[in-house]
Amino acid sequence: MKRVCLKDVAEAAGVSAVTASIVLNGGSTRSRARVGAARQEEIRRIAAELGYRASAAARILKCKDLNDIGLLFFENAQNIREHVGFTDLNIQFTRTCRELGIRCQVDWFDSLHHPDELPGLLTDGLVGGLLIAGNPNGESERFLREQCRMPFVRIEEPGEYSVMFDPAPALREALEYLAATGHRRLGFVNGPARFQRYRHIRGIVASKTARLGMESPQEFYYEAEPYEDFSVDAVLAERRLMDCGEPPDAVLVSSAVLGKAFVSLLQQRGLRVPLDVGVVCFEATDWDALKFVPRLTAVEYDYTEIAARAVRMLQELMKSGTVREPRLLVPERFTVRDTVIDRRGRKQ
Repeated sequence: MKRVCLKDVAEAAGVSAVTASIVLNGGSTRSRARVGAARQEEIRRIAAELGYRASAAARILKCKDLNDIGLLFFENAQNIREHVGFTDLNIQFTRTCRELGIRCQVDWFDSLHHPDELPGLLTDGLVGGLLIAGNPNGESERFLREQCRMPFVRIEEPGEYSVMFDPAPALREALEYLAATGHRRLGFVNGPARFQRYRHIRGIVASKTARLGMESPQEFYYEAEPYEDFSVDAVLAERRLMDCGEPPDAVLVSSAVLGKAFVSLLQQRGLRVPLDVGVVCFEATDWDALKFVPRLTAVEYDYTEIAARAVRMLQELMKSGTVREPRLLVPERFTVRDTVIDRRGRKQ
């Protein structure tokens, strides 16, 4: 028999999953007051009729001090399979927990395509704290902002408690290197502007290219959407940038997945990388960059450090309710490999 979940109760009661969780999983007094006594009683009655038993997890949480922590990815399955970064973060998170003697759980949830649902790791009460990776949407984001009583730390996105990569120094170094090696026209494939990180990156690139005297007009700019087919994004981006009258001689690409696809499309067009077009990826790992021919010049993450810092911040938050440094930045690094060449002195 199928286990009744929180979503089933919410649908039967005609409320959101967050409202159902407030009533059934011990929401704050203020949150319950907003729901109203009569509505609470109706939700409990419907839950009992359906045989909802998730409150067992809440009893566990009340009966013992949970030191277990979870890592929850808000991504779809395809992105998790294709992005080495997710695997790397998972490995480093698990390794850090093992070294510190902490039990851990890992799960993923596609909140973009299921915005009205909540992942079990948020509501079941089986971990004492969470690391949140990726970009929650809909009810998940609302639950985290308004209802979640569990300590949590965001990875790669700003929050009250967060550990984020700092792309600024390495990106500036990459742009300086491109300018110093004779690249003058920069194409830019960025992530979506609704995320603060990509707005920040666009600002860095705009100001630095202006200071370096590089051309980076609007027609050289493309925003790739997460959760979509990377091959489609790569095709659209490559056409947008390379079908210009005078296309760029270097391209900055968000993620190694898109970067690899972009290099392949340039080669299919008959262009040589890096002789005709240089390619620099950001949001990559060294494993991403090295396991491709040509090896990618990249601005790279260090997931070993970010996992260790995030786990320790969460531990501190779980023990004391606050942390000394609630927002940490981990610098990225720029590494030159095979997809950029010194163009100075070459006949254009």
